[in-house]
Amino acid sequence: MKSLFLIFILLIITACSFDNKTGIWKDASDVLVGNKDTQSIERSNSKSRFEDILIKKEIFNEEKNSLNNFNLDFDNSIVISNWLEEFGAPNNNISNISYSGNNILTSTSRKLSRFPMNNSNSDRNIIFYNNNLISYDQKGKIFIYSINLKKKIFEYNFYKKKFKNIKKEIFLIVSDDILYVSDNLGYLYAINLKNNSLVWAKNYGIPFRSNLKIASNQLFLANQDNVIYSIDIKTGEKQWQFATSITFLKSDFKNNFALKVVNNNLFFLNTSGELYSINYVSQKINWIYNFKASSLSSNLDLFSSHPLVLQDNNLVVSTENSLFHYNSISGIKNWGFPSSTVLKPVLTSNYTYILSKNDLLICIENKTGDVLWSKNIYKNLKNSKMKIKIGKFYDLKITNKKLNLFSANGYLLSFNYNNGNLNLMKKISKNGIKSKIIFLKNQMFLINNKNKLLKFN
Repeated sequence: MKSLFLIFILLIITACSFDNKTGIWKDASDVLVGNKDTQSIERSNSKSRFEDILIKKEIFNEEKNSLNNFNLDFDNSIVISNWLEEFGAPNNNISNISYSGNNILTSTSRKLSRFPMNNSNSDRNIIFYNNNLISYDQKGKIFIYSINLKKKIFEYNFYKKKFKNIKKEIFLIVSDDILYVSDNLGYLYAINLKNNSLVWAKNYGIPFRSNLKIASNQLFLANQDNVIYSIDIKTGEKQWQFATSITFLKSDFKNNFALKVVNNNLFFLNTSGELYSINYVSQKINWIYNFKASSLSSNLDLFSSHPLVLQDNNLVVSTENSLFHYNSISGIKNWGFPSSTVLKPVLTSNYTYILSKNDLLICIENKTGDVLWSKNIYKNLKNSKMKIKIGKFYDLKITNKKLNLFSANGYLLSFNYNNGNLNLMKKISKNGIKSKIIFLKNQMFLINNKNKLLKFN
């Protein structure tokens, strides 16, 4: 039955296109990918190293108090004006965000769209540009909601009705007034946000499965077979591609990119557990790590991780049971830490903050890998049932030096960055949280389980 379904999907994909005026598909010849003989990056002269996923130490599970009268050096807070991609920045990390911190709900939108309640928040990609929320609904319809006007100002459906029952997984990024969209049907298209017109559209035939990055007029993304593409953002044509190792079993982890624009380095962690550093200008591989032990390198082994995070020359990879810290330029490993993380870590210039599966909020020094403090986030709660009420955590953000955890059931827990002490616990959304938390111009935004946009100051 699975094989028949896949054949059906492939037949549909190869038979559909769009009308140049309306964006509705008309002729398949219009969206076939050209330039199929594009050059590929070679592996020659690259250094490949194996890294055991599990550090040979017991998983860290202890509380540690910070030293008395010891204040951690912290990055200055940054005012965010636009949230142009999934993780807010090319390096997938914002160390300290400026936010008023009042946590007062100031507005609630109408229901933005229909979206299945059983979808996890990670399936929902939302970005903000020029005071507008950009996202999509369960049918794959792109919409723009104006925060100032409190209404939708644009809707666009790229897909024909025959695709309405197929779950769409869509990835978004904005650059220079152009919205770029990729999906799990293998389509890639660009929309001009000034005049709401379709710029170009391409069918690459294989589902895309990665976040999007843009640098030097190149759009970077990867498909489900772990092939990296460099796309010309003006035409949608392929400039170069690089095939990394494929894995046949798919975990929840998606291929993930991080960018360091200063030295033209693209970092790619694939679903096979390979980490690549690539110079996207010279198209040369700097170094490669493989997070599967060499004795367990079967393509059938599942690999799981959180997205890569970069800060300065600090590159952190959080696999299922371990945390690794590398020099992003040389690829030299500085340390490994035996912990299973729940969320994407947050890095500052000097520290790495994580939430572990054993409920520990941990501060690690970047230079040494030493634990400066670790605290059980539930230890000081008087009500023993609060852990169940709080629910699963969806996001970790640092605002004005405060470590903030946001849960599916709508709770905010705020901790002191210097020692991990709980400062605040508050239910900020009675209908839960259904998205990552986004901060813009000292305000906080989230989507609740009723698909309404909530704004806080």
